[in-house]
Order: sequence, then structure tokens, then C-alpha cells
Amino acid sequence: MGEIGKTAAADCWVCNQTFTYIVKKGRQPTRCQDNPACQKLYRKMVRKPKPRVVREHKCLDCDTMITQTGKGRTVLRCQPCKTKLRAEQNATYRETAYVPLERPQTCTDCGCDMGIKTGRGKLKQRCDDCQKKNHNRLARESAKRHYKSVVRKYTCTTCNNEFEQTGRGKLRKTCPECKGKLDTSNSLDNNGDHMEFLQTLMKEKEDQDNLDALMWEGMQ
Repeated sequence: MGEIGKTAAADCWVCNQTFTYIVKKGRQPTRCQDNPACQKLYRKMVRKPKPRVVREHKCLDCDTMITQTGKGRTVLRCQPCKTKLRAEQNATYRETAYVPLERPQTCTDCGCDMGIKTGRGKLKQRCDDCQKKNHNRLARESAKRHYKSVVRKYTCTTCNNEFEQTGRGKLRKTCPECKGKLDTSNSLDNNGDHMEFLQTLMKEKEDQDNLDALMWEGMQ
């Protein structure tokens, strides 16, 4: 030890670096005086670890043992008992203090009464019939906005001319003009066949009448 008031040198116990200090009465320093890191590290090295607190106790509502660490407040119930108790408390509160919200419902389209809505949910805007009509209307409007017409070309098998067809249906084979002519000719042919059939029936009826008359004359 040097004389009091003079400067002395020593090696730090933490970082092994040489440091200087002023000699005073009593115990001399063993760590760097101007380095807080050495002081902090030394306190961690000599500090005694705190014992871990572990507590075990029985649940108030069941026989489950609860293990609790730390010094916080004591947990009285296990998790299932907590959930059950909270449900009972909520049920008791609803029975004593809860007043359900009731609101009338009216259709916005036809104005019919749709009953009373209980709770805070969203009100129904339309009845079942008006809801179907509104859904169909929205579907039609959406189809009109997104519809793109399809134009295809086809060749008539009768006149061999090329025409355009709009839509996604079955492709035509005959143009409208040729189809009209064919329908007219078919109707005329059908009328002629019908007249021939009627004449045949009339002739057969006349022959049968003549045969009946001859048979009657022979019997007399």
C-alpha cells in the first residue's frame, strides 16, 4: 500500500486491465473505477440467484392440484372451473339485468310485415318473394352488363349463300327465306294429300252404299 494521497496502480479482477487510483484509508479498490461495465459485471458475478418460488394448492371447486410459480396472486380455480364459473355468472346476469332488443321488420319492396327481430343483428330487408324477384333482377342486370354477343357465319344448303347468325344456339343450315319457302311448299303438299285422302274416303263410302243397295234388292 502506498502513502495516503498518492496515486497507485493495480490490476482489475474483472477485465485484467491496469488502472490507477488515489490511495485512501481503508480497503483499496480492486476494479476499474472509470469503467461502469466492470462494476456491472462484477455485481452479476457475486450476486446470489434467487430461489424459485413454486406453490401447489387445490382448486376450490374440484380436486385438481394447481402448480403456480412466482410471487403473483394465488390462482384459486383451474381453467375448466374458471370457464364454468364465468358461464354461470353470465347466465345469472342475463336473467336479472339483460333486456333483449326487439325491432319490427317491414319489407322495403311490398311493405308487408315480417314479424319482430330479436337481438342486435341486421334487419331483413325483403320478404321471401321479393327477395327472389330482386335476385332475378340483379342477375338479369349483371348478365346484360357482361354479355357479349356471338356472331357466326353459316352457308345455306338451299341457295348456297353465306349468312350471319347471332347467339350461341345451334348453327343454322337454311336461311330464313329458304325455310319460309320450304314451309309453304310443304303446307301445299300436305293440303293436296289431304284432299286426295278425303276423295278416296268419299268414293269408298259411295261404293259401300251401292253394295248395300244391291244386297237389299236381292233379298226382296
